[in-house]
Amino acid sequence: MGRHGIQRYGINLGMIRKVCFRFLIATLVVLLSFTHVYSDTGAVISDNTVIIQFDGPLKNAAREVIELYPRVKKELEGILGWEIDFKPSILLIKENSKFQEVVENPHIIAFADPHRNLIAIDYSRMNVSPFTLEVTVKHELCHLLLGKHIPDDRLPRWLNEGFCQWVTGGIGEFMVDDRQPNLRKASLSGQLIPLWLLSGRFPSQRDQMALAYEESRSVVEYMIAEHGQSGVVNIMNNMKHGDTVDEAIKKVLFVSIGELERQWILYLRERVTWAGYLAANIYLIILFAAALLTVCGFLRIVMRRRLRAAQVEEDNEDDEVTGG
Repeated sequence: MGRHGIQRYGINLGMIRKVCFRFLIATLVVLLSFTHVYSDTGAVISDNTVIIQFDGPLKNAAREVIELYPRVKKELEGILGWEIDFKPSILLIKENSKFQEVVENPHIIAFADPHRNLIAIDYSRMNVSPFTLEVTVKHELCHLLLGKHIPDDRLPRWLNEGFCQWVTGGIGEFMVDDRQPNLRKASLSGQLIPLWLLSGRFPSQRDQMALAYEESRSVVEYMIAEHGQSGVVNIMNNMKHGDTVDEAIKKVLFVSIGELERQWILYLRERVTWAGYLAANIYLIILFAAALLTVCGFLRIVMRRRLRAAQVEEDNEDDEVTGG
C-alpha cells in the first residue's frame, strides 16, 4: 500500500509513529528496571528445573534454594495437580535498597512475575519470623503457577493472594507488625474492604494493604472450611479451562461471588465477638488498666498533699488570728 493508499484509508502516519515510539519507551523503562537489578547480581547457579541468580555473598543461600526447590515444586504440583513445566529464575537480592527500586511498597519482601518466570526476593528480610526462604519461594512459585494457567484478567487478586497464602500456612509476602489493623477489628467495626475492590490492585496505604491480604486469606480459608480443599482446587481448575471466577464459584459452590462474600461476613461475625476481641488483647488491656491506675494513684497523692498543705496554711492563719 503506497502513501496515497494509506491516506485513502484514513491511516495517520504521524499517529502510528507516536504510538510506536511510546510503546518503545515504555518497554525500555520496564526492561531497564529489571536489567539494573540483574546487573548487580554477580553469580548464577542452576539445574534442570530452576535458575538462581544472586549477589556474591549469598552463595550459601542460593545453594539452599537449589536444595529446597524440588520439594516445594512437588508439594505445589500435589495440591493443584498441575505440572510445573517451566524453569523459573529466582533472584536473591542482598540489599533492601536495591530490592526497593523495583517494588511499589516497602513492606513487600518478594514478588513474582509470571510473564518472565521470575521470582525476586529481598534476602535482607529472610529469616525474620515467619519468613524463610522455603516459605517465600513456595508462595511466589504458587503465583507463577497460577499465572501460567489463568490470565490476570480472569483471576482476581484476592483469590490469587488468598490461595497462595493458604498454600504457605497463611504467610504471604507482605510484612506486617502489631500496629497493623486486623480482620477481627475491621469485622467488628464494619470496615471490611469489599471483595470487588480487591479484584485488581490492592490498596497502596499500608494498613489497608495489610487488611487486604488478611481478608484474601480469610475468604479462601472460609471456602475450604465449608467446602473442603477440593472445592477451591476445582474453582481453580474451572478457571484454568476458561471460566470466569463467578462462573467457577457458581459451578462448584452453587453461589455467586456476592452471596459467597455475604456468607463469609456472617461466618466472621459468628466467630468474632467483642468478648473474643477483648480476650485476644487482654495483655494490652491489662497494661492500659495498670497505667490508668498508676495515673489515678499519682493524682490521688498530689491531691492529698495539696489538701494537707491547704489545711496547714489554714491552721497557721487561725493561730495568727488567735495570737493577735
